[in-house]
Parts: sequence; structure tokens; C-alpha cells
Amino acid sequence: MASELKRNYRYLDTDDDRRQLIEDIRRVRRDLLRVADLVPEAKWYEPRYHGWSLAAMLGHLQLMDTLSLRAMQLALVGVRLPISATLLNRFNDLSARVFKGRIVPTTRRGIERNEARITDFILRLPMERFTRTVYHPALGTYLTLEQAMQEFFYYHWLGHLQTIRQAEDIFYEPPGKSGEV
Repeated sequence: MASELKRNYRYLDTDDDRRQLIEDIRRVRRDLLRVADLVPEAKWYEPRYHGWSLAAMLGHLQLMDTLSLRAMQLALVGVRLPISATLLNRFNDLSARVFKGRIVPTTRRGIERNEARITDFILRLPMERFTRTVYHPALGTYLTLEQAMQEFFYYHWLGHLQTIRQAEDIFYEPPGKSGEV
């Protein structure tokens, strides 16, 4: 993810806005897991995505969901950890090695459990707390929690979905304006 990346984040002022974000989060996750289902089990542990195996990629996504949610919860109580991009890259390199042989079905179950926690967080977070900030190491900046929910749980997954699709030669035209976040 480029540090100069700028997005048009949506406002999450209403329950309907939040539910639409949750639906987009679910959709990108289902799309990624559907593409992962196309990878034969014999290739789950081969480096296919910039040196990452499918097992490592899914393990990374599950772990980052957990860590991102925890970082946002800490931000709510005033703890903001400015993790450097260098540390993030080292952590990701280590994760790629550690998770390269991770059991894929177990990881998928963990992803589903995280999705329920993420949904609960999005629905329950009081709007007046949206402006609390959390550090995004890949972007090198602080984001509001409103932005971070979108960046960590939607755009992060979308970027990895595109990487997997390219490696698997599965090209996809995203929906028009109505499906954009």
C-alpha cells in the first residue's frame, strides 16, 4: 500500500451507512475466499503472491484483522502506537515465513470469527468516538477510527484480493459507482 494513497472514505453516520460498510467488508472477504477456493490444495503452501503462500496470505489477513481491531480498541482508551513502516515490513516478512504452512481450514474459521468481532465493533462504536485516531503504519499517518475501519477491514483485504486474482489469472471488473466504498 502506497504511503501517498488517498481515499474517499465514507461517513458512517447512520446504521444504514454502517451496515453498507459491513456488507462491503463481507463481500470482499467472500470474494477473496472464493478465489482461494480455486487454488488446488497442493498449491496452498507454494509461494505465489509476492513470495507468500496462500496459507501465509490468509494467516496474515487473519492476524492483521486481530491486531487492527486491538489497535482501534486501544485508541479508544488513548493508546496510539506509531509503528514504523520498517517494523511493519519486518513483521510481515516474519509472518510470511511463520504462516507459510499454516492450516488453511483453521485460518478460515479464524477469519469468520474475526468478521463477527469486526461487525460488532462497527455497529457498537458510538459515533462521537469516530474521531479518535489510530496509526496506520503502511500509510505513515493517523486515521480516524471511521477511516481506519474502512482501511483495515475493507481496503486491506481488497488489495490482497487483487494480488491473488492477478497471480491466479482471475481478472475482475469491479462494479460501477453503486458498489464502491
